[in-house]
Amino acid sequence: MLDRAIVIGGSIAGKLAAKALATSFRQVIILEAGSVWEEKTPRKRVPQTYHPHVLLKGGEKAIEELFPYFLDQLIEDGGIINNFTRDLKWHHFGFWKHRFQGELVMVQQSRPLLEWHLQQRINQITTIVTKYETKVEQLLPDDQHAKISGVKARSLQTGKEEELTADLVVDASGFGSRSIDWLKSFGQEVKEEKVWIKLFYATRYFRHKGKEQDNPEWCNLLISPSFPINPYGAFIQSVEGNRFSVTFSGYANELPPKTDTEFINYAKKLPVSDVVDFLDKVEPISEINIHKIPYQVRRRFDLASMPDGFVVIGDAHCRFDPVFGQGISVAAMEALALQRLLSADGYHEKGFSKTFHKRISKIIATPWDMATTEVLRHPEIKGDRTMILPFKQWYSRKVYELSAVEPEVYIRLVKVMNLMRPSFLLFHPKVANAILFNNTKAMK
Repeated sequence: MLDRAIVIGGSIAGKLAAKALATSFRQVIILEAGSVWEEKTPRKRVPQTYHPHVLLKGGEKAIEELFPYFLDQLIEDGGIINNFTRDLKWHHFGFWKHRFQGELVMVQQSRPLLEWHLQQRINQITTIVTKYETKVEQLLPDDQHAKISGVKARSLQTGKEEELTADLVVDASGFGSRSIDWLKSFGQEVKEEKVWIKLFYATRYFRHKGKEQDNPEWCNLLISPSFPINPYGAFIQSVEGNRFSVTFSGYANELPPKTDTEFINYAKKLPVSDVVDFLDKVEPISEINIHKIPYQVRRRFDLASMPDGFVVIGDAHCRFDPVFGQGISVAAMEALALQRLLSADGYHEKGFSKTFHKRISKIIATPWDMATTEVLRHPEIKGDRTMILPFKQWYSRKVYELSAVEPEVYIRLVKVMNLMRPSFLLFHPKVANAILFNNTKAMK
């Protein structure tokens, strides 16, 4: 085994990366700027912790492989089992999806519950050590400036700095990562693909006024934005403790609801009344929490000449539009890819970073393309509009519309959305013929 690996950031991505590294390194050190966190409550310094998080099936499978029996533990602690095509009531482009019993069964919970269980599993691995209230100031190069040999870190309590050496450094520090600036000192420029979504999402937790039996006949309710006609979105998620999170989203500097009245009025902007009807039957148990994201960004480390000994995962690598619920699942799949690469080939410094970033670029490609294709329908959102984009938007809308009435198309769409299959699954001749020639008989 190798001696030491360092993970910058104790986020969910950082925890998953640490577990992946623990199979190949004698010691893994997580450097976390936040303080010790031991409760199933929102974590400080993580504003997203108040908002709903969806663990897609691809991410669920990755976490289960990294931490066997993890899903059983979530279920025992209140995680909710749901059937995707039966228990999600979804309105998109003017249609409700036809609901039916499908094969895709998933577990859902609040982010604090998910992250708490990950932390408990990390605590059981004696070779993983976490240094809290510690901020990484810079990467340390070797004498030839050809590889990263460690980091310089500073204690936020004492101000004391120390240099920590490592065979491999993993940046999982999130959207605010300084990796691009650090790499400039190595003469490396990293291309960024940005889409200026100027998004807000506002979340409030509720519980039912009546008995549990009065709960709705769905597990989750999704009203997707359908740009440019309907720019407003809503998501109601059932979570542990008989609670519901209600989240509204708005793009292009839309103003978020900050009061009780504004929250109700925002629900009235939606194209259907289901959210208004739901809010009439529940009572709030939290404040309205608002988070804003100026842009989604993909940093192309796979195209850069990266120094050896350094890799980047999670939001530090690619921050998705959170409305699509892809970030945690992609981070889990990236961590599993890291573990598999280390297990299969061992750790050979030369070329490891390049190989890893090329590999995870394939994981990122489909969710990034799905999200950007949709948000760029909004005329006020700035981003790279390629020549092929109008066709992709036309075709994807047809897929969404057809999936509302054709179960086979819906199943294919669900598999792609859940990172189980690549997007070409939606270009199968059965689907393409039904769309291009308006021939739904081709689906039979």
